[in-house]
Amino acid sequence: MHKTPEITRLIHENSWIVLSFAFARPVVGRVIDDRFSGEWEYLYKSVYELAEIRADRALLEMATQLRVLDDEQEISEKLRRTGHPPLGTVFQADGEATDLYLRDMTNKVMHARSFEWNLTTPDEPTVICHPRDSDRWRQAEIRLIVMMGLVGSLMF
Repeated sequence: MHKTPEITRLIHENSWIVLSFAFARPVVGRVIDDRFSGEWEYLYKSVYELAEIRADRALLEMATQLRVLDDEQEISEKLRRTGHPPLGTVFQADGEATDLYLRDMTNKVMHARSFEWNLTTPDEPTVICHPRDSDRWRQAEIRLIVMMGLVGSLMF
């Protein structure tokens, strides 16, 4: 059996990395645009490449950890019973949009070909998961504010 408090602590840690990236990147991008002129290759690399790679990894780790915790504590079932809002939307291959709940969200993240960070609306960032094979679904959009509430409710 896994040590639930340790898994939950790691979920919180990875959530912070994901949220820090999602909320800070637009602000840092504006600061760079406003205050740095000329060529800043390594600054751009750290802000626009390395930080995103780290956020991608944190998202993947967090999804895996949430899956383990769900297996142990049946969180998905508890969320269903309490009417927790969906974590986002899945756009199926036939064009239908369906709600994205915890168990499916972890699957979409773990099996995604890539992630796309939609940070254009600063107070409502999302992550779009793109599938390896689009026969079943085209993309899954995760609402980070809803995910933040879910993770914030987990005790460790």
